[in-house]
Amino acid sequence: MFDELKRRNVLKVGVAYLLAAWLLIQVAATLAPQLQLPDWVPRLVTLLLLIGFPIALLMAWFLERAPEGIRVEASPVGNKRMIAAAVVIGALALGWYLRMPAQPSPGPATATGNTDVTKTAEPPAEPVAQAGTLAEKTPPPSPKSIAVLPFVNMSTDKEQEFLADGLSEEILNSLTRIEGMQVVGRTSSFRFKGKNEDLRSIGQQLGVANVLEGSVRRGNDRARITAQLIRVSDGIHLWSQTYDRPLDDTLAMQLDIAENVADALGVVLDEAQLDLMRRTGVKNANAFIAFQKGRQVFGEAHDPMKSDNIIESLRAANVYMDRATALEPGLALAYQLGADLHFHIIMSDSATMAEREESVAAADRALDLAARHAHDEQQRLFVELDRQLLSDDWDGLSDRFKAVLASPGCGQSNWMMVGSALGYAREMLAFVPQIMSCDPFSGFAQIRGAESANWAGLHEESLEYVNSQSTTGGRASTVALQGVRALAALGRLDEARAMLGTMEGTGSLIAMGQLIVAVAAKEDLGELRVRQQKMDRGGWNPELWQVTDQFADVVTGDRDAANRRAAAIDAAPGGPLRLAVTATLCYCGAPFDLESTPNFKARLAESGLKWPPADTKPASLVLKSLP
Repeated sequence: MFDELKRRNVLKVGVAYLLAAWLLIQVAATLAPQLQLPDWVPRLVTLLLLIGFPIALLMAWFLERAPEGIRVEASPVGNKRMIAAAVVIGALALGWYLRMPAQPSPGPATATGNTDVTKTAEPPAEPVAQAGTLAEKTPPPSPKSIAVLPFVNMSTDKEQEFLADGLSEEILNSLTRIEGMQVVGRTSSFRFKGKNEDLRSIGQQLGVANVLEGSVRRGNDRARITAQLIRVSDGIHLWSQTYDRPLDDTLAMQLDIAENVADALGVVLDEAQLDLMRRTGVKNANAFIAFQKGRQVFGEAHDPMKSDNIIESLRAANVYMDRATALEPGLALAYQLGADLHFHIIMSDSATMAEREESVAAADRALDLAARHAHDEQQRLFVELDRQLLSDDWDGLSDRFKAVLASPGCGQSNWMMVGSALGYAREMLAFVPQIMSCDPFSGFAQIRGAESANWAGLHEESLEYVNSQSTTGGRASTVALQGVRALAALGRLDEARAMLGTMEGTGSLIAMGQLIVAVAAKEDLGELRVRQQKMDRGGWNPELWQVTDQFADVVTGDRDAANRRAAAIDAAPGGPLRLAVTATLCYCGAPFDLESTPNFKARLAESGLKWPPADTKPASLVLKSLP
């Protein structure tokens, strides 16, 4: 039989067919996403080629090329055997294909038409370790948990990537307003932008049962948007749809996607939730394009490896933020992020009194708009906390801190950090897992956890936060400094020096770390300060030098210098907030006497907050001048 197969060229035909089929399958799989063909097209090509394989073998067996042309060979016994073999091969191939589970999409979402994919029963999810948290194991993800991955820009114009990012974020924001949904925050979801990572792995790292991915192609004033909801445990598409509509209709598209996702996951939307989504959704596509550009520059501004001067970089970011709010006046987060420029001017040593006064007024206006347009109660509470800390009225501030720390959700506040020094270190530490539960890769949560644990004297726990995830840019140095503090307090000085060696790009933080290690090691601080005075005090964020200098005054026992420095800050607009930040970052108890800061003293008296801060190691190892 084998010789007969060779004589009739069945083996040659079979090998040639398989090679050609493999090539066609690869071409179909590659071109389908680029041409935005329905995702069933590559599977159909594979199925047809599988069906054609036994047919090709049969044709090679029966048909033979002869001088007079193609003729049919007659061999009753052999023919029966060949037919049986072909049927068996065809049945096995088809059975294998039909039993093969759908694979998670490896790359950009593809267009899938306007037909919903049939929903299937939810299998039990596997317990997975969630990246970025302190727990080694987390419970299985909720069947209604989801991450919205950044949609892929399918246009040749790279600028349209901001449209894709903006649409992704707006869909994410719509989903977060649906009761019963557990939605991963933007920081964590966007961590996977541009990465061709398996969806099962993404789901495990983010602790979710489902992901939404998609693509955007813009042409003139229209956009073609494809979205697909995928269950990460088995790669099953629970829902998919393609939209081809004018850009002015983006709000309707993002709301429709959110509604369909909720429906696919069995979450019932009531009219109140739908109304909230309509009222808080961004209607103008160019507004969220401008906002995404501003957010990118904002992020780079806070990274010393990408920005030479944080204030000038934030000015550039605010050009986009202002453009976004001009097109969409209700864009609360643009106002909130835009206020950061004014806070940095207030904190700057080089700013004049007039510049600080103007910045206090500008920040207050921006935060007022952010509070008025806040999309949820927690965001409003965070904005109002920052606004009151900046003001000259701290009456009831302790109650506001309590309200913020008791609020559900995953919001963030620029200046809630001062709560650690003002009596809320353990409450802050308890709040951090709430943020990380929905944004596991949040650098904000990591630094807050590390610093709050240090303030609470839980230095081992601080190190867990320091080592919980990799960070880059500005946060890397701030997180590493917390590690230096914790290791020095624990007496692990060699490890503290090693971590200090990993810090780069921020001279003031490096100088602070050097002082911490020197204090813990009981080294000569005078010689160290002489060397530090020669360090470059310009660059990315020179305002941090004021905290380093305050710390140096305290640990060297120069209380008069510390009081003079604090008195100058207290007399300037925004002084009380600056002093609260100084006390928080110093980790050295009360770094000045209240009598030298009457404005700050008055604010504390009306606030209900605790003072002085607790002495924290390693600074308190040698502080002779503390009361």
